[in-house]
Amino acid sequence: MIMIGYVLLFLSFFQTSPNCGCEDKPQIHVLAVVNGIKITKDHLSIDTRTQVSILQESVIEERSHAVNGLITKTLLEAEAKRRGLTPDKLYDVEVVAKIIPPTDEEVRAFYHQKRMNQDFKSVKNDIITQLKKEREGERVMMFANSLRVGAQVSVSEEPVTPPHTEADLDRVFATLNGVNITSRDIEESLLPLIFRVQKQVYALRKQDVDLRINDLLLEQEAKRLGTTPQDLLNQNVRSKIMMASEEQARAFYNQNKATLAGDFADHKVQIMQHLLAQELQKQVAAYAEQLRKNAAVQIYLTAPESPNLRQLCCNPVD
Repeated sequence: MIMIGYVLLFLSFFQTSPNCGCEDKPQIHVLAVVNGIKITKDHLSIDTRTQVSILQESVIEERSHAVNGLITKTLLEAEAKRRGLTPDKLYDVEVVAKIIPPTDEEVRAFYHQKRMNQDFKSVKNDIITQLKKEREGERVMMFANSLRVGAQVSVSEEPVTPPHTEADLDRVFATLNGVNITSRDIEESLLPLIFRVQKQVYALRKQDVDLRINDLLLEQEAKRLGTTPQDLLNQNVRSKIMMASEEQARAFYNQNKATLAGDFADHKVQIMQHLLAQELQKQVAAYAEQLRKNAAVQIYLTAPESPNLRQLCCNPVD
């Protein structure tokens, strides 16, 4: 019974789309047609749907923090104006200048705590950057809270949800010194994130659709020739693949050794395998393109355009 419950929960994750308010337009169910065969949203892989859901959840999560973010931004701008500074200069004075750089001991402690597999020297700068970013966030909150003490702030307990109509954009989620922070303010602040997510979602779906188009064409060509997809790949792809030479592997190592720990000999096998995989991908793409030239392929998935509030609030999320 417990296992069945987990299965149902897992399936329900893909049966409902999060109300992110971040789709660029109502998504049609049929994404492509290949020689009369439809590829629908249901054909997208679990991996693709999972990644899409994670991206959409990131918008929902950001929206939940947007009210406090706008309050902080408004307080910082007002304080900058009061001091006769630009917001960037105030940020430098009150945040950046007061961040204490992490010590070498702290960086090493972080490295060991996370049990990283990479060499310490290769990730040291990344750890320093991450620790500084964390301290920067803490300092921002400390300074914002100090400004908030002297301000009149009222925050609604209503959950911040995406607008469904233009009228919803006027919902008030907070008041700061008598000025309302509305759904319109929140959604406008989210537009760069939403557009970034839209482009990432499109890229994920497009890649998946392209793979499924290639698979269909391969299956249809194999059926036409009375053979198997595997034999077709062996004849038209694998037979044309050349193993990478040691010179090519060494050239790859030299180009990427800043991010590789160890000598060329330590990575030679992995590099050779990587170059072979790249060549295989290249030959598969070339063969797929050849099959497409003689096929009727229509793709209905379209790249997003820079979003606006009217487009987002008036389109249902599918």
